[in-house]
Amino acid sequence: MRPPTREQLLDIRRQMGTVQYGKQLLEKKRDALLRAIEEDRRKFKELDKLFREQIKHLSFVYALVRMYEGQTVMQLLKPDAGTLKVISKRHTLMGCRFTQFQPGKGRGSPLTGLSYDPAMTSLYLDELLSEMKKIEERIWTYINLKAKLASLEKELSKTMMKINTLQYILLPELKQEESRIRDILSERERQERYAIKKLSKKKKGKGYSPIAK
Repeated sequence: MRPPTREQLLDIRRQMGTVQYGKQLLEKKRDALLRAIEEDRRKFKELDKLFREQIKHLSFVYALVRMYEGQTVMQLLKPDAGTLKVISKRHTLMGCRFTQFQPGKGRGSPLTGLSYDPAMTSLYLDELLSEMKKIEERIWTYINLKAKLASLEKELSKTMMKINTLQYILLPELKQEESRIRDILSERERQERYAIKKLSKKKKGKGYSPIAK
């Protein structure tokens, strides 16, 4: 193994600078992901609250329809929209890719195709269908928010792992190697100075001729 040189020391220091810069970029990415996750979690919490309130109202309206319309109308509420086609689109945020979904066009709402006469039913049935439509839209929001959060949290975990690898493994190894090379070079320089000083004394000693008394 060849002895270390100053060029190797400079190369190690360049690597340390590159690793430090990469760590700073990853930390900025981590902070951006944390802000996005915090904002989406806040939206998810609000969505959950609205959804629960809407479910309570939907249950109340459903009970009224059952009371005033009877079981026959309940059979008419069974949708017959066929297979649901879903469109997916890829999005990117801070290098994190996630998929968002929406119902395909041209199929209508899953609640369409209901064979009932509005003139022969109460307003509660219309309200029930309207609430079901709102919940359908909110469910898509829930699905997309859930999918986005899962991807962001996974990307955050990967980013944190990279930061920890740089901070606790790679940087300490480079610092240790830098210290080892620096100590070797310092010891070598000390020995060289000692050798030069010793050689200089020998030269002076050979050139000295005492004057006879």
